[in-house]
Amino acid sequence: MTRGQSRVRHTGELVLRAGDVHLIPPGDPHGGVHFDDMEGWALAIHPEAFPPEDPSWGSHEGLRLGPLLRIRSGCHPVLHANAVQQQRLEQWMQLLESELTSNERSRDEAVAALLRLVLIELERMVSPETTPDSPGLGLARRALTYIETKALEPVSLTEVAQAVGRSATHVASVVRKETGRTVGQWILEYRMAEARRRLRGTDERVDIIAERVGYADVTHFIRLFRRAHGLTPAAWRRKLSTEHPPAVRSSKPARTTPAPKRTD
Repeated sequence: MTRGQSRVRHTGELVLRAGDVHLIPPGDPHGGVHFDDMEGWALAIHPEAFPPEDPSWGSHEGLRLGPLLRIRSGCHPVLHANAVQQQRLEQWMQLLESELTSNERSRDEAVAALLRLVLIELERMVSPETTPDSPGLGLARRALTYIETKALEPVSLTEVAQAVGRSATHVASVVRKETGRTVGQWILEYRMAEARRRLRGTDERVDIIAERVGYADVTHFIRLFRRAHGLTPAAWRRKLSTEHPPAVRSSKPARTTPAPKRTD
């Protein structure tokens, strides 16, 4: 936030003021937002924005996604930027908005570099302070963190439950209650995100992509993809190529959606 005040429900009732950065990991329940003459920036990042070949994006110990992952472990979701940090973040958000709305050469690389700068700045702001979670919310976060790590491998509700030390029935109930989605739906979400990334950014055959995102049966993969997107993978790729010719098509910026927006 750059000015004013807002209130939101997320791990309790939060009041956000100028200089605050509110982080919401995927699947964290939140809502009840109220704005009091505020201004700020919002940046939503889809999982497929992060290249799987670069593990540092998802490292607990390293930079990149550290702040978001720590929230899953109980850290407070609001970071406080000092004047210098706030100035840098605003500058990078403005540049991100500019890049995402342009068709400049090497736009993908510029967006990826700016996104890294934003995440590194957030890592520098992280405080060791934590806030206690409800048992259900903490369990759901641990389950989602495991799913994110294993989604492209053969993984089941039973395996997720074993990883968090609870029964499958209990994990299924808690994840659905806290996030509004089932464990299976979360696995599907991450697999489809990776499938879209590969359809967009590579020339791999559909059967190869199916195998890489966890499906040995390409027919089953095609059926799930069509159910989620209304098109088969091949048709989705053709449609994307028609709408965004290779000369101007962007891969990484399109995965950083929506673009940063100033909210009044």
